[in-house]
Amino acid sequence: MQPIGSRLVIHLAIARVILALLLAFALHAPAQAQDASAKQRVTLQARLTSGGPIIEKGVEWRIFHSKAGADGKLPILASAHGGVKAFDITPGDYLVHAAYGHAGAVKKLTVSSSAIREEFDLNAGGLKLNAIAAVNTPIPRRLMRFDIYTQVDEETGQRKLLARNIKPDDIVAFPVGTYHAVSKFGNLNAEVRADLRVEPGKLTEANLQHRASMITFRLVRTLGGDAIADTAWSILTESGDVIEERASTFPTMVLAEGNYTAIAKNNDTIYSQDFRVRSGINTDVEVLAVN
Repeated sequence: MQPIGSRLVIHLAIARVILALLLAFALHAPAQAQDASAKQRVTLQARLTSGGPIIEKGVEWRIFHSKAGADGKLPILASAHGGVKAFDITPGDYLVHAAYGHAGAVKKLTVSSSAIREEFDLNAGGLKLNAIAAVNTPIPRRLMRFDIYTQVDEETGQRKLLARNIKPDDIVAFPVGTYHAVSKFGNLNAEVRADLRVEPGKLTEANLQHRASMITFRLVRTLGGDAIADTAWSILTESGDVIEERASTFPTMVLAEGNYTAIAKNNDTIYSQDFRVRSGINTDVEVLAVN
């Protein structure tokens, strides 16, 4: 039989070993938990086409949690605007949306225990539009705008509006495909349409030609005289439809090529004048205030 003192020394030694093991485990376990939840660097970049140059600016990045919230929507974790962007994200599953102009892509992203770089191929190209009146008549930028539609849907027979009020010479990205462009000169009936093809990684440029002009109306007592104030105008098409009504001393309107009638009302007296709009020839139409 061992002496009591010897047994006590053995027990104390065993206790020290157990205490050391527990301490090591306690110190190690939080470190593992901390490593599992440590944020990792996620770098995102986008290209118009695979192997093309990286887009340096203008990309809208949005990172969403992969599970919907109580409202049924995916909670957004982070967002940024620019080219290549880096985020520090807790490991887990996410959805990333990259938007550039009207092109975009969505990817599921799994963040684990190391930094990652994710690349988005948008399979897109650019569209740049402008327009002229007649052959060489420029159109003021403020009077031009472009709307972009899809091709006609075979089932509904309708087009879907994709982009509204694009300004001339703006470069806008679209997914590869064929689109229907509508150019509007002014806000009445001067309109021209064209189908345009967007190719991957390329810029499609189009200069559309309007057959329209800017017409200024004046009610005068003699040709070349001063315009009479407080005049209400109605402009009728050749078929008699009212295309515009306006109260102004000398209104300016953009009209498509064709025949029209100008009706001027002043002090309850009505005057009228037939006129013709010729493409690219901006002119004045004078209505004589004579009975």
